[in-house]
Amino acid sequence: MTRTRDYDAYLTALASPKFKQLLPAQRYVLGDYSAAFQETRDLGIELPTGAGKTLIALLIGGTWREEGKKVVILSANKTLARQMRDEAQTLGLQVAYMEGRGEDIPIRSRRAYQRAHAIGIMNYWVYFNQNPVVDPADLLVMDDAHLAEHCLDSLYSLRVDRHDDADLFRRLVEELHGRCPEYPVLRDALADDAPPSATAELLSFIDQVEVADRLRAILDAGVSSGTDIGFRWRRLRTKLEQANLYMSRDALWLRPYAYPLTTNDHYAQPEQVLYMSATIGDTGDLARRLGTRPITKIPIPPEHADQTSGRRLIVMNRTNDESDIPSRMSAALFEALAILPKSLWLCNSEREARKFAEVVVKWLATNGVTGHPTWILTSLGDEIDKFREAPAGHLFVAGRFDGMDFKGDECRIVVLTTLPRAINSQEEFQSTFLRDASFVRRRLNQRIVQALGRCTRSAEDFGVYFLADQRFAQHFSREANREGIPTHVQTELDLAQDLAEEEAMPLAAFIKNFMSGDFTEFDRRIEDLDKYAPPPRDAPVAPDTSADEVKGWAALFDSENYTAAAPLFERSWLAARALGLREAAALHGWHRAKALYLESTRGDEVARQAALGVLDDAVRHGGASSWFNRMRSSLHRARRDEVAAAEVADREYVETLVRSFDDHLEKLGTSGTKFERFLNKVDSGLRSDSHAQYQEGLEYLGQLLGFTASRPNYGGATDCRWRGEFGSARELITWEAKIEHVPSGEITLKDLGQAHGQLARAIAEFGSRGYMVRATLVTHLDALARDAVSSVGTLKLVSKSTVMTLWDRVRTLLTQYRNRWKLDDVSARAAAAAELRPAVPATGWLVRALDAGSPWVTPDVIVSGWGTALRLS
Repeated sequence: MTRTRDYDAYLTALASPKFKQLLPAQRYVLGDYSAAFQETRDLGIELPTGAGKTLIALLIGGTWREEGKKVVILSANKTLARQMRDEAQTLGLQVAYMEGRGEDIPIRSRRAYQRAHAIGIMNYWVYFNQNPVVDPADLLVMDDAHLAEHCLDSLYSLRVDRHDDADLFRRLVEELHGRCPEYPVLRDALADDAPPSATAELLSFIDQVEVADRLRAILDAGVSSGTDIGFRWRRLRTKLEQANLYMSRDALWLRPYAYPLTTNDHYAQPEQVLYMSATIGDTGDLARRLGTRPITKIPIPPEHADQTSGRRLIVMNRTNDESDIPSRMSAALFEALAILPKSLWLCNSEREARKFAEVVVKWLATNGVTGHPTWILTSLGDEIDKFREAPAGHLFVAGRFDGMDFKGDECRIVVLTTLPRAINSQEEFQSTFLRDASFVRRRLNQRIVQALGRCTRSAEDFGVYFLADQRFAQHFSREANREGIPTHVQTELDLAQDLAEEEAMPLAAFIKNFMSGDFTEFDRRIEDLDKYAPPPRDAPVAPDTSADEVKGWAALFDSENYTAAAPLFERSWLAARALGLREAAALHGWHRAKALYLESTRGDEVARQAALGVLDDAVRHGGASSWFNRMRSSLHRARRDEVAAAEVADREYVETLVRSFDDHLEKLGTSGTKFERFLNKVDSGLRSDSHAQYQEGLEYLGQLLGFTASRPNYGGATDCRWRGEFGSARELITWEAKIEHVPSGEITLKDLGQAHGQLARAIAEFGSRGYMVRATLVTHLDALARDAVSSVGTLKLVSKSTVMTLWDRVRTLLTQYRNRWKLDDVSARAAAAAELRPAVPATGWLVRALDAGSPWVTPDVIVSGWGTALRLS
C-alpha cells in the first residue's frame, strides 16, 4: 500500500455513530503514517493511555483491507479482543472475530479474513501457535505489543513448577544438584525452609550439555502427553542443549534468551507489522523481549506524547519509617475500599499473586469484611469480565501491567505489590547479575507507567494507585531513576512523595475526599507541583545490540547455525565492552562461547578450545560475582583444573558478602538517615540485655554476613539460626543466648543442655543434607558452673564482647564500602567491591573460628582472616 490517505475523510465516510472526528494526536499519527511510514516494515506507535490508539489501528487496517490486503489485529486476551471487535463494528468496519481452538473457529470467519472481506480480530494465541488455522496477514497489528511475550512464552519455553509439577521438579533438581553442587539455588529448591528471595541462576552451557541426555530421559518419563507441559516439551525436546536453563527456588525454565519470532512464518510474511502500546519505550528492548526485527517508532511531539487521562492519586510508603508503614498503608487502602470495594492487585509472579490473594482475604476478614470474591487472572482473561461486572471483589494478576482497562466504577483502586523489576526467572537473573544492563531499569519504569493507566481511561475517570513496596519510595527518590517517566507522571509522583510525609489520619481523609469525587485539594496540589515538574528524562539506549542478539539467537536456537551465531554475539560483546558495561558485555561473551561450544559437540575440537577461551575471557571481564564464580567452576571442570576450582570455592563467601552488602545498600541508600538507623538498630540489639532484642540483633548480623538468618518460632526452637551455602560448602550455626542476669553468675548445666538439644535437632534436620553444624551459647557470663565443665562437649561458648568485635569489624567494612558505592554507577560499585574483597575471609571462616575455640571463642579468633579496612584510593 503506497498511496496517501486522507484519514479524516475516511472516518467521515464510515459514518460511525460514535467516532465523529479524529483527536489531534490521532490526526498527527495518521498523517505522519500516510506521508512517511506506509513502507516501514516494523513500525511502533506509542501514545498515552486514552489517546485513541484503537481507532488508529482500525483506520489503518480498514484502508489496507480496502486495497485487498489481509489484516489481523491481535490482542492480549479474549476480553480485549472482544473490545476491539466491538469498536470495529461501531466504526462500521467488517470484522471476522476468532477465538478458541482452531477447530472451533468457523470456516466463514476464516474465509472472510483470508479473502480480505473482513479484518481478522483475535488474541495472540490464535495467530501464533504450533499449527495456526489462519493464513499469515499482510498487515499485522500487535496491540499492547509487550503482552505478546506471554504467548511466546507458551510457544518457545518449558516451565517445570515446584508446586504444580512437584515430582518431576524434584527429580530434575536432584539430578542437576548431584552434578553441579556449587549452585545454592538447587539446594534451596530441594529444601522446605529455603528463603523465598533465593535468586534465579543460569546453568552453565557446559554443564547443560553434559546433563542433557539425563534431563531428557527424566522429562520423557515424567511428562504426560495431552497436557500443557506435554505440548511444550514436545516442541522443545530437541532444543534442550540450545535453550538456556534458568533455575530458581520454585521453577526450572527452559527457553532461548531471545525468542526466534523472526523465523515464525506468521510473523515473517506480513508486509508490515504495527506495534501499538502506551509504553513502547526502548524499541530495542521490545525487539529483544519478543524476538522481532528492529522497530522504527513514529516520533510523537510532546503536546501529544505527554498527556494524562482523568485524575490519578498515587500513594507510596515512606522511605525512612519502617515501623509505621504497614498500619499506615493498610489504613489508607481500607479507606478507599470502604467507598468502592473493588481492587486490582498487580504482582510479579503467580506465586506472589496467590499469596496476596490469601493475605487480602484474611486482612479484610480481620477488618470485618467477608464475602468478597477473588480472581487470579489466567491467560484467557475471562476473569477480567467477571471482575468488571461484580459490585465487589479483587482481581490478582501475575506478571502483567497493561492489557486490562477499567472505566468508572469498574475499578478505581490498583495496588502494585512489589517493585516490578523481574517477572520471570530470566529477568531475576538479569536484574541480579547484570546490574549495568540499562534495559533492566527501563523495563521497571515502563511497567510502573503501564500500571498507572489501568483505571484512568478518560477525562472523567479517577483512581488511587498504591505502591506498596517500600522500594518504590527509594527508587523514585533518585532523579536518575526517573528515566522515561512522562512529565505528568513526574508530578503525580512528587505528590506521592509529599503525601508520604503525612500521618495516617490526614492521608486517609485525603483519600476519602478523592474517592468521593471531591478533587479540590488534589487539583490544587497538582497545579502547584506542575510548576516545578522536570522535563522528561529519556533513557540512554546505547549500545543497541538487540538486532544482533535476536539474529544470533534465531541462528543458535532455531536453525542451529552456531558458526553464524557466534560472530553476532561477538559484535554485541565488543559494543558493550567499548562502553565499559562489564556484566552486560560478559553475558554477550557467554552467548558467543555457548555457540562455539555447541559447534564443538559436532566434533570440532578447535571450536571447543575457542569456546573455553572465550568463556574464560568473559568471566574475567564480568568480575567476581557469585554467578561468574560458578561459571569459573564449570570452566575448570571442563579443563580438569581441580586446583583452580578449589580456589574459586574458597572465594565463594567473599562474593556472597559483596552481594549482601549490595542488597542492603540498595534498600538503605547512601544518603539520609536510614543507613545509620539500621546500624544503630543492630548495635542496640547486640548490646541489649533484652532477650528478644538480642535475638533480633543476631538475626540482622547474620543476614548482613550473607547467611539465611532467622528466629525459628516452633516450640523449643533455638534463639537464632544462621544457614549458609557458599558454593559446595554448607554451614549451619545455632545461637542459644543466655544474656539475662542470673543469681549464680555462671553458665549452668541446664543452659548447656538446652544448647546441646539445639545441636542434636540441627544435626538431625540438616546433617544428612551435607551441612557442617555447629552450636553456640552466646552469653555475658564468663564462668562455667563446676558441674557443667565436663558437659560442654562440642558446644562453643561465645561472649557478647566477641560478637561485638565481629559486628564492629563488619560495620566498619560496610561503612567504608558505602562511601564508595553508587547504585547507578557500575564502575563505582566494581571499584568498591575490589577494595572490599581482600578484607573478607575465605569460605568456611566462621566454622574454622568456632572450631578453634576450646571451648571459648575469643574476639581475636572470630575476626581471624578479616581485614581491618578497605584499601581506599
